[in-house]
Amino acid sequence: MKIIFLDADGTLLHHEGFIPQSALQACQLAQKNGHKIVLCTGRQKVEVYGDMLKLDYDGMITGSGAHVEVNHHLLEERTFSKEQLQILLEYMHKNDIDAIFETTEGLVGNQKTYDHLDQMIQKQCRHLSPELFAKHGLVQVQHNLKVTDAILEYPVNKISFLESDISYQQIYDALHRQFDLVPATFAPFGKESGEISEKTITKATGMKSILNYFDRSAEDAIAIGDGFNDLCMFEVAKTSVAMGNAPIEVQKKADRITTSLDNNGIYNAFIVLGLIE
Repeated sequence: MKIIFLDADGTLLHHEGFIPQSALQACQLAQKNGHKIVLCTGRQKVEVYGDMLKLDYDGMITGSGAHVEVNHHLLEERTFSKEQLQILLEYMHKNDIDAIFETTEGLVGNQKTYDHLDQMIQKQCRHLSPELFAKHGLVQVQHNLKVTDAILEYPVNKISFLESDISYQQIYDALHRQFDLVPATFAPFGKESGEISEKTITKATGMKSILNYFDRSAEDAIAIGDGFNDLCMFEVAKTSVAMGNAPIEVQKKADRITTSLDNNGIYNAFIVLGLIE
């Protein structure tokens, strides 16, 4: 039995909101063959909807490791402390950076962030058909964002900051000693966007919890991803696979490279790895 840890956006899920039929088929066949499928995403649990619910996952790691469950039963959940959140709120305000504050139950942010998302939607989604517009990730994020100024009152476990006049590198340099930062994993947020999490919360810590639950070692783990926040997954799993649409820097860290999401990347990887025939 292998435990297959799959990233969502850009790996399993297209940013327009659909899972390719070949990927669905590959995951279902692998499960029939006795393997476990674990969704391992930066998204919050509440953001796992639409096509992502077409699969019955054996485990789920959401919030980049903040929430871990197996067979719909919670294993662990972690959040920022109030002190940590206050530091980050003050930094975002001082530097005029719009951000989405994520909890297991939903997304929160201020009115300025909501308006910024609206501008992004007008720029990136106005050409789409009504059906594709409704499914687009930016539209879904804005729809699910609760506008509030009382962010300190929420159990935040991850922050996604939107592109601003401050570069990702500047934000990283200012915060990396206290927090874990990775570049944008959701491309529509912009090239200078990124994610902030507590240093002890990563996809890798979630993977280790699930491996322990199933009494399996890293030898039985396969990690497939396309983003910088998937590199920690690659370090844990015996076998790592980068999508063909992943940045070159990510591909260089993987044991194997499959085809792109649009070109049956998951299905082809499962064939090469002997998970399905």
